[in-house]
Amino acid sequence: MSTSRKLSLLISCIDWRFWPKELLAIRKEIGDFDLLEIAGASKNIASPKHKADKHVVMENIEISIELHKIKTLILTNHLDCGAYGGSKKFKSYEDELKFHKKELAKAKKIVSKKFPSLKIRKYFISKNPKNNKVEVIHIK
Repeated sequence: MSTSRKLSLLISCIDWRFWPKELLAIRKEIGDFDLLEIAGASKNIASPKHKADKHVVMENIEISIELHKIKTLILTNHLDCGAYGGSKKFKSYEDELKFHKKELAKAKKIVSKKFPSLKIRKYFISKNPKNNKVEVIHIK
């Protein structure tokens, strides 16, 4: 593999409802990426159910850095994620979005501490409550 190509690693949930169309939308924006699909996506870094969950994801990030020379990590979470308890856990769409923004920020902080040179982008995959269309929201 050519290391001159700028690659990224995208961590996504296994939930089929939001893939692959949304992954292609992200690819259009950032280019090629390695893909790590794991239930709960960024939850495994920010709020892992088991210590081993975080270890596995962090190890995969490290492997992607070493073998594929990635420069960017893309963290994603999505609406109604079962690993987080689904949308029913939240009072409103706004509460759910706010929660996921915090989780993505927490995951970014953890990854940045271990891999400070890695650029990190955050996305929330959602359904617009007004028109029910799936959308990819870039979280700054």
